Amino acid sequence: MRHAPRSDAYQVSLLPGFGVGRGEDACDVTGASAKLLAYVALCREPVERTIVSSTLWPCVRDARANANLRTALWRVTQSHPDLLVVDRSKLGLGPEVDVDYRARGELARRVLKGEVLPEIIATSDDARGDIQLLVESLTGELLNHWYEDWLSSHQERWRQLRLHALDALSLQLSEAKFHAAAVDAATAAVAAEPLRESGYRALIVAHLAEGNVGEAVRTHERYRTLLERELRISPSLQMYELLTKATGTASPAIALQAEAGSHDTEQADTRLGEAVQWSES
Repeated sequence: MRHAPRSDAYQVSLLPGFGVGRGEDACDVTGASAKLLAYVALCREPVERTIVSSTLWPCVRDARANANLRTALWRVTQSHPDLLVVDRSKLGLGPEVDVDYRARGELARRVLKGEVLPEIIATSDDARGDIQLLVESLTGELLNHWYEDWLSSHQERWRQLRLHALDALSLQLSEAKFHAAAVDAATAAVAAEPLRESGYRALIVAHLAEGNVGEAVRTHERYRTLLERELRISPSLQMYELLTKATGTASPAIALQAEAGSHDTEQADTRLGEAVQWSES
């Protein structure tokens, strides 16, 4: 998990904020040049120059947008000529440029496949330390505090990918008996999206795996209260069954909730449907 940057390679950082470095040295890339480099770094393949200019400067005439692009390109290539590969029609990152977003995206996909944790356990001299680094690598937002229109879809895609990876990793860690790390991963998912149920389910599983039934019940109650206050819905039946199956009983609030549902089937079905729909969205 610990990889030192290559001394001769550029590194473009997009998580959580923008930065450029080469080895141990930081590179000064700001303003329109930073926006250009971030956009190109998010593109897997070289992109047409006209697409870049119209995307980055959508509110000006084409001639002005093209001029802005030429200026930004000149500033980057003058100071750091290996960062970009530019021809008459397209531009892309140089072949020796590493992008943290790409590396972490691949890592998250491998977590979802169940490949990373067994590898760490089997090969690492410091499994707990590498697991902590793994959790931390999935907690940063993409270009946090950037609000460009072209960026929003990339930010949402990364958010969903990392949240699913954190959920999966927490469950894997619980099964492998790394209880503290399982709680940490699930807590990171909950902190990133407090209304998302799957993170709370993973957190409940982590608490139960460690034998902390009271923590599991409190987690359920906290989430139930939050949903009632913010959305006027209840947690899904899946979450209720998770807790009651593990404990053999339910907290008074959960039991009352279930009993109330049994007396008003139509209302309970409606609220349950809303909760399931939200948890799957």
